[in-house]
Amino acid sequence: MGFEPQKFFIGLMDFFSILLPGALLTFLLMDKAGPVILGKDIYDRLAGAVAWVTFLVASYVSGHLIFLLGSWLDEIYDWVRGYTLNTQIWLVAHRNRLLPWPARMLIWLIFKRERNLAVNRAVKIKGQTLSALHAKDSVNTFQWGKIVLAAEGGKSLGVVQRFEADSKFFRCLVVVLLVLLTVWLLQGNWPLAIIGTTLIPLAWWRYMEQRFKATNQVYWSVIALTAREGKITLQQKGSGQGNLTHAGGVVFRLRRGQPEYLLVEAKKDPRVWVLPKGHVEEGEDTRETAVREVHEETGVWARIAEKLDKVSYPVDGAVITVQLFLMEYMGRGRRTDINRKHTWLPLADAMGKAEHPETKKALESGEEKRTSRTLLDSR
Repeated sequence: MGFEPQKFFIGLMDFFSILLPGALLTFLLMDKAGPVILGKDIYDRLAGAVAWVTFLVASYVSGHLIFLLGSWLDEIYDWVRGYTLNTQIWLVAHRNRLLPWPARMLIWLIFKRERNLAVNRAVKIKGQTLSALHAKDSVNTFQWGKIVLAAEGGKSLGVVQRFEADSKFFRCLVVVLLVLLTVWLLQGNWPLAIIGTTLIPLAWWRYMEQRFKATNQVYWSVIALTAREGKITLQQKGSGQGNLTHAGGVVFRLRRGQPEYLLVEAKKDPRVWVLPKGHVEEGEDTRETAVREVHEETGVWARIAEKLDKVSYPVDGAVITVQLFLMEYMGRGRRTDINRKHTWLPLADAMGKAEHPETKKALESGEEKRTSRTLLDSR
């Protein structure tokens, strides 16, 4: 008989996600739960092969119960996954809402700068592939991607399954640790309770990290396979913003009651100071572009306060048109462009540091809008 990778990985996943957690919990609690479940007389007589069979059966049953309880943790994972960077940008751009920094830090630790670009592209590929059957919503993108990888063969599915095995083990380990923590607290075993309290968030972190790797590996593989085969060409969707190519912000904050404005080094010439701005991506609203670019270039989260005039100027023989917004500081984050410095300056100093007339004019316009808003708010 030849080696069958698919069966091997199914067995591996069963071992890590069911048998191993069940065996761990059974081993740690058998002296307390065994006499209660089987009766003390029967439990004390267990020995040899009978004891091993009892242990394996108990491990298998408890492993399935742990797996069932652990599957509910996927709901929490999906909820957290729904607040990756793309959603945070949307919330700031359209709702003026910034997640609390502990939540942003937790999401960054697990998902880093994830913006769902891979899954969104995979969704489009699936939609176009299944559109002729009117079945694009009949299977979720992750499971569809696994089916594609299974049909294609190769090592891609094996990589995904290894990540899945790890994630399901640590998901079940969270349940095991919660059960043990409950027992230790009831017993008043504080040293073990402290250890359990420490291990639970670490196991949870590892579970979410490995699950994230498994899903992204599927999306990356599907995109790569589609590109290699060249059978599908997705229609590119414009920004829907007319001739606008860029968006950015005149960002201010109040320091001791006085406004300061944000400038960043130009990408091509660090001696030149400019407003944070960048390209409008496919299907992106200019409000989202402005929030994203300010955050990527400076690490600053800023909400949209007012829409400013468009600015057009030539760059390398082409004309770019920028939609600017007056934006107000909300908080700090982790910038993507770590090589460019940024600074906060009073209006007069910012005007003096800016070289381009478009930047100076935008700063003046931003200050006028800010002053008008302040006067209206004070009435």
